[in-house]
Formats: sequence, C-alpha cells, structure tokens
Amino acid sequence: MAIPIVLACFVSDYSSLSQHLSELELGPAWIAWAIRITAVVSGISIVLFALGCLLLHGCFRFSWTFLAALLFGLAMMANGIFIVGNPLHGLYGLAIFLVLVPAFFVAEFPNTTSSNWFRDFSLMTATLGLIYMWILLAGLDPIEYRGLTQRVATVLAFSWFGVAVFCMREFLSTGLEGSKGDGI
Repeated sequence: MAIPIVLACFVSDYSSLSQHLSELELGPAWIAWAIRITAVVSGISIVLFALGCLLLHGCFRFSWTFLAALLFGLAMMANGIFIVGNPLHGLYGLAIFLVLVPAFFVAEFPNTTSSNWFRDFSLMTATLGLIYMWILLAGLDPIEYRGLTQRVATVLAFSWFGVAVFCMREFLSTGLEGSKGDGI
C-alpha cells in the first residue's frame, strides 16, 4: 500500500491530506491502473495470508482469522476491480472486517511470540482500526484530513500483517513440536 501513497505525489490536482487513496483511480490513466493493480495485489496477499492461517495446523484451526482476513482480502481486491463510487468497490463495506483480523489472530494463535508485545500491538491495531472505522462511518472524519487519517490507518493495518508474518515465521522456525502441548 506504500505504492499508492507515493504515487499520490505525482498527481497535481490531488491532495494526500484530504482525499482517499481510492480517489487516485479517477486520476491520470497510468496512476489509476497502478492504484487498481496494487489494490488487487494487496487483496491477493491478504487472501494468501488467510489461507496460510487456515492451513498452518489443519483446516479450521484459524477459522475466525481466516474468515475475517478472507473477507478483507476480497474487499481489497474489489477496490481494484471496481472504481470508487461503485457499491462493489470494497464489496459493500466488507473492509470493516480488517479490524477483526489482529484480534482474532492473537486469540487463535496466542503463542506466536514469547512476549506480550505482539499481543498488545495486535489489540492496539484492532482497537485503533475500530476507532478509525467508527469515525469514518459516523461521518466524523474531518474532510480536510480524511486522506491523512486513512493513510495512518492503512500504514498501521498493513504493518500489522508484516509483523504477524514475521512472528509466525519466527515461531515456526523454533519448531512446532515444543509448543503443540500448549494448545496450539
């Protein structure tokens, strides 16, 4: 999602402070296509994350995380397939499931890291994402800063996926055998 944030700098009549990233789809053709492609690629990577969670320890081990991440990933893909303004852009608001992914993940995979920092980071990400979505849906997001608030929420949310994958990789490299007795 860093690509759309950077590409916004190349559109002269676009304000990163007041406009959402999806509004770049209405700009110059090359940027519009780049934005759409990055949304689809982001969605695919989130769907792959969901499938990885589901298959890590067998079917349905991560069923809630899988479901929330799958719905969010599909919504991200729809952001690239359908232009802003179309109700299918975001699949009628399914992107709201993003706020559940970090909370479900730590509830279903509590031993991902040996310290509490990842759990705290995940719960903070979920809470701040919920606050952002509430502000957005309630119409309380200041118009002159709605682009900025979206970027802050986006950076936090997508950073969480990177940290989660890193923690899972670290956890898996230490071996699953020692932790199977811990309820994982």
